[in-house]
Amino acid sequence: MRLSGKVAVITGAASGFGRGIAELFAAEGAKVVIADINGAAAAALADQIGNGNAAATTTDVTKRADVDAMIAAAVDRFGGVDILVNNAGVTHKNQSLMHVTEDEFDRIYAVNCRPSI
Repeated sequence: MRLSGKVAVITGAASGFGRGIAELFAAEGAKVVIADINGAAAAALADQIGNGNAAATTTDVTKRADVDAMIAAAVDRFGGVDILVNNAGVTHKNQSLMHVTEDEFDRIYAVNCRPSI
């Protein structure tokens, strides 16, 4: 149990790579905060991990208030943060960049390059 006693906050943790990271960290003994814009999926994964070893937060990493609440949840539930994995990310569908709207591009940049973390 390499992560026993550690608290890990993982963004984008309700699916994909983030889910795998959360599951592995929990298996290695960490308490995990599953932060994801999809709060229902985050809660489902926290329930699956169980045993009081996981908490879920609905978090949009582009919103400072959400990030502050995510950290507060880790502190309130587990006493602090030892590890932060900023895994949240978005992209556009596979197409020429010339067809990506300005709003899509701005969202991609906000999540991938300039989160409030």
